[in-house]
Amino acid sequence: MGILATRLIGQRMMFGPGQEVPEHVIAPFNTVPASMFTLFRVMSGAVSDSLDEALDDLMKALPGAKFAFVFFMVTSSWTLLSILTAVVSENMITTTSQQQEELRLSHFEEERKKQLRRL
Repeated sequence: MGILATRLIGQRMMFGPGQEVPEHVIAPFNTVPASMFTLFRVMSGAVSDSLDEALDDLMKALPGAKFAFVFFMVTSSWTLLSILTAVVSENMITTTSQQQEELRLSHFEEERKKQLRRL
């Protein structure tokens, strides 16, 4: 998404040939790292006043960018939720398998003790 934002916004590919765009709108998307950091700040809610103004001006100049930012927010939130779910599930599976192994060893030890008593 950072590469896409850099190409479309930072390199002005999304704007018309004669469309005048203020530099403060383009600046947060000049490079891929800057675009990624800008998107991270938008996602985390840590937007400064200057970035907030730049994003507002961008939305005025390109109303279609609203859909791109909504898509980014939804997909990034969905991805983070999926990763969290995967980590929790893996921990539960690991814990369950360890408990089953301990239970199996405990049963084996009890059976061994019973066999020794019989002898």
